[in-house]
Amino acid sequence: MKRILTVITAAVLVMALLAACGAKNVDLGAVLDNINNTYSLSGMKAVEDTDNLNRYYQIDPASVKQFAAEIASSAKDYNEIVIIEATDSKATDSIKALLDARLRSQLSNAKSYDAGQVSMVEACEVKVSGNFVYLVIGEDHEAINAEIEKAIK
Repeated sequence: MKRILTVITAAVLVMALLAACGAKNVDLGAVLDNINNTYSLSGMKAVEDTDNLNRYYQIDPASVKQFAAEIASSAKDYNEIVIIEATDSKATDSIKALLDARLRSQLSNAKSYDAGQVSMVEACEVKVSGNFVYLVIGEDHEAINAEIEKAIK
C-alpha cells in the first residue's frame, strides 16, 4: 500500500512540474512598450490602474492578474490596445464579453461620428489565448495582434 501511495505521489509531482514548465510569465507592460517602440501610436494615454480599467471596460479588478492598456486621448480617435491576463477561465470569458461590448460601442461611435474610421474598427476583434484576452483597435491591428500572440505563446 505504501508503494502504491509513493508511486501516485511521485506521478502527481512529476505532472505538476511538467505543467509548471509550460507556464510562461509575460510582462504585459513590456509587451506594450515594445509595441509602442515598433508602431507609431501617437495620441494614446495609458490606463494606469484597475480602477480605470473598470471605468473604461467595466472589468472587475479581482478577475485581472495583470494588464497593460492604452486608449486614444481624444474622443474622435478610436485607437486602443488592451491586453489582460485573467485570473482563470471564468474570468477570461467575462473579460472577453466585456471587450466585445467595448468594440461594439466603439463601432457604434464611429458610425455616428466618423464614418471614415468604421471599416478600421469593423476589421478588429477580441482575441483569446489561454487566460490572455486582448483587443487592438487601429490601422496596424493585424501586425500588433501578431506581436501580442508571439509574446504570450
